Amino acid sequence: MRTSEVRREREVRRREGYRDLILHAAERVIVRKGYSALTMDDVAREAELSKATVYKYVAGKGPLFFEILGHSFDEIRGQILKIVDSAGSAGDKLGRLVRVVLKSTEDAKRVNRVLLMDKAMLKLMRVFVPPPGKAGSSLQADRKMLAMLRQKRQELVDAAARILEEGIGSGEFRRMDAGQAAAFIEAVLQGYTHLMFWEGDAPLSPGAPDFLTRFILEGIRSPEQSGKEI
Repeated sequence: MRTSEVRREREVRRREGYRDLILHAAERVIVRKGYSALTMDDVAREAELSKATVYKYVAGKGPLFFEILGHSFDEIRGQILKIVDSAGSAGDKLGRLVRVVLKSTEDAKRVNRVLLMDKAMLKLMRVFVPPPGKAGSSLQADRKMLAMLRQKRQELVDAAARILEEGIGSGEFRRMDAGQAAAFIEAVLQGYTHLMFWEGDAPLSPGAPDFLTRFILEGIRSPEQSGKEI
C-alpha cells in the first residue's frame, strides 16, 4: 500500500473516531437534559472537544437526531457484516443477527425514551410522517437527511439479506426473495422492540433472542429441514 493510501486510511479512521465520540457524547447529554435543552456547547464539553471541531462533524442541533439515528444504522450494519463473514451455518448467523439488533435496541432504550417524550421531536418527526394533507418537508437539508437514513436502513437490510442468500444457496433455507424476507425480519424485530416499549423499564428477556430466532426460522427453513431441531 502506498504512503498516500495509508495516510488516507488513517484520516478516515480518525474522522470516524471523532464522529463516534461526538454522537455518543450527544446521546449522554440527551439522557441527562433532553433534546430541547441540549446545546452544541453541551456536546462539545461532554466530548471534551472544541465547538469548532464538533461542527466539523455535525452541522448543528437540527441534524443531530438524524446523525445519531444514521450512526446507529452504521454500527448495526458493521456488526452484521462481521457475522456474514464469520464461520457457522446461516441459521447460526441469523441467530447472532437477532442478538445484535436486540442488544442495540436495549442499549439505546434510555435515549430513545427521552427523545419520545421531548416535544421538539414532534417537529423533527414530521420529516418522516408529514401531517395529513400536507407534503413532506420542503427544506433541502431535511430531504437530504431523510434520503441518507433511507439509504443506511436499506444497506442494513441488504446486509441481512446476504445471510438469507447464503442459507438459500446451501439448501438450509427455502427459496424466497431474500430482500423481502430481510425486510420482514426487520419488521418482526421492530415489532418486538415496540412491545418492549410498553413493558416500561423491564430488561430484555434473556430468552427473547432464541425465541425470535426460532420463530423466524420456522418460516424460512427448507422443507427438507422439517422436523429437525432449530
